[in-house]
Amino acid sequence: MGEAGLTVAEARLRGQGSSHLDADPTYARWVARRLSPFASWAICRFTGLSADAVTVASIATGVVGGLVVAAGTGGAAILAVVLLQLAYLLDVVDGEVARIRGTAGRRGTYLDLIGHFVQNRALHAGAGWLLLERSGGAGWAVAIVMVTLAFSVPFGHYARIHVLRDAGGGEHPDHAPRVAIRRPSGPRPLPLAAWAYRRVAFLWNYPAAMNLFCLALIVDAVRLAGGAPGSLAVPALFAVFGPTLALKQVVHALRLLGTTDWRA
Repeated sequence: MGEAGLTVAEARLRGQGSSHLDADPTYARWVARRLSPFASWAICRFTGLSADAVTVASIATGVVGGLVVAAGTGGAAILAVVLLQLAYLLDVVDGEVARIRGTAGRRGTYLDLIGHFVQNRALHAGAGWLLLERSGGAGWAVAIVMVTLAFSVPFGHYARIHVLRDAGGGEHPDHAPRVAIRRPSGPRPLPLAAWAYRRVAFLWNYPAAMNLFCLALIVDAVRLAGGAPGSLAVPALFAVFGPTLALKQVVHALRLLGTTDWRA
């Protein structure tokens, strides 16, 4: 069943003692990773749940949270925030449980990435529904929803992996490893633009993107509690976030055409 005698300190040491931590976004390091050992300890100490079971729970929670956004009420907004945050915590916990139980592997990573894809699409669908509702089904809103749902996945990364049969190469599809970003010297516009992009690119990645929507949900919850007629922050954020995310993925795919070593 559970691991008798396991302590929270041991769960933290065994669950977080891997090199992948260097790729963790800031939110994971300073928030989720400080809370996750307690959940990982409880799961491994008192239950027989597998890491895959935790991943499935994370996926289900995230999908429900994303779809709840579409309700457009203050209560639904707060519930969505709670569910989305819980889903991300479980997304961190599943890997820790796998390392504590000694079951970590590529299969779990694959299921984890599938979860990111499904959860993000659910959140985009919920926010897109609010945009369509708020705009009265305007053509521009329909176009934004279709473009976002069509091109928001990092398809260039996955296509590269498929072609090269490289299970471990390339950037993580949700967030690249942390690197030092130095401001280029001189007034050259293109290097400055590339530097500025690298400074803010994390905002389109999970979990930063999810947290942006959570902030928008909180704003809408406060507005609705004050008598506002409907959601505004979430559909406005989606109207900007969706097309720019799609553009980011298209540009990334085009960049891979010129930078990937196809001889691998």
